[in-house]
Amino acid sequence: MMDPMDRAATQRQKRMIKNRESAARSRERKQAYIAELEAQVTQLEEEHAELLREQVCFWFCLSLE
Repeated sequence: MMDPMDRAATQRQKRMIKNRESAARSRERKQAYIAELEAQVTQLEEEHAELLREQVCFWFCLSLE
């Protein structure tokens, strides 16, 4: 049978390992979220550029009338 000090040390070790694993999962989720946001930014920048081109064409066409 383990003495209370060994048992406490073992439990502390297990908690530290679980905490480390939880932190690693949290970092992975954060990285995935950031990658998703970066992809969204890229898509929105492309959409914005397209809308600006359409606006220029629209105003050019109006100026020809």
